[in-house]
Amino acid sequence: MKAICCEKLEEWICSTLDSKPGTSLDMFNEMQQLSLRIVCKVTFEYDLSDEEVDAFIKDNKTYLHEVACKQRMHTWRKWCKSFLPSVRRAYQASENTALFARRVLASYREKVKSGVESSDDTLIKLLENSGAFATEAEKIAEITGLISAAYHTTGHGIAWTLLELAKNPKIVEDYRDKIKSMPNVDDWANSDCIQNIVREGLRKHSLISHVLRVVDRDIHTKSTEMSTKKASADFIIPKGSTVVVCFPSIQCSPEYYKNPDTFDPSRWVNPSKETMDAFMPFSLGRRTCIGQRLAYSNMHTVIARLAAEYNWEIEVEGNVCVGLSIHQKGTRFVAKKIDSQLN
Repeated sequence: MKAICCEKLEEWICSTLDSKPGTSLDMFNEMQQLSLRIVCKVTFEYDLSDEEVDAFIKDNKTYLHEVACKQRMHTWRKWCKSFLPSVRRAYQASENTALFARRVLASYREKVKSGVESSDDTLIKLLENSGAFATEAEKIAEITGLISAAYHTTGHGIAWTLLELAKNPKIVEDYRDKIKSMPNVDDWANSDCIQNIVREGLRKHSLISHVLRVVDRDIHTKSTEMSTKKASADFIIPKGSTVVVCFPSIQCSPEYYKNPDTFDPSRWVNPSKETMDAFMPFSLGRRTCIGQRLAYSNMHTVIARLAAEYNWEIEVEGNVCVGLSIHQKGTRFVAKKIDSQLN
């Protein structure tokens, strides 16, 4: 997994950073594309073309914006495919992503037929040989759903962390000092320093704004000292209620984190139990993100190398957008390679 992350990162560095030094980059978009390539290779043994990357991201965004945003607010839209062009475009985009998933599955089957050795732990192999799927359409839906859930949040998490590092050069200097004795990027990515940097990036910039959960039992709780005087001293959330868990309000709360608006990776050196309990970038419990190990591997590997070998400057800082994930739109970075003695 980590080897593929390194391979795809190297390809991106050669084609984007080293071939066009000083170029202004939309890193939220660039890291989204890189994460998509990594996810498809690691989980489905599939290498995307540039055209497939652009098409999938566009189609996926079009469809999910319709069903996850517009139709959640206006449920009547789901019946308007016949006379609303935007709804028709969304469902056409869904068909396009399904066709892409069919190509992914067909590519794997062709490799198997040709005798190409496959890794035992790839998701595509498990999916293809599983008896849990009644139809081909179910496999296609699973592939599409897994890819859709994985790439944009991870890519935006990398970009947010690079943004913070660009604003905090002292943290970058400390990181470089600590990895001088480490021989390669694998060791950098496994270092406590980079893991604390990634953890702090995920704390300060939640990948998603919220999740919905149905309460499976009555929950008796009490107001905290942070609550307003008008709040009840205690209250019950009844079984069957739908609750909204807002990650930014928890992970940026002064109740759990000192100076929560400050990017401070050192807070993760010997953190308290309260600090750890409030940290939930991938949610918790049975519905926690099944791809978080891949996301962490991706983020550790990419940020470790980009922070070690390049100075990042913010050319323009855009606006925060809350969509399928929380990201910035219009932000531009410039990378400058340093004369490194780390290698």
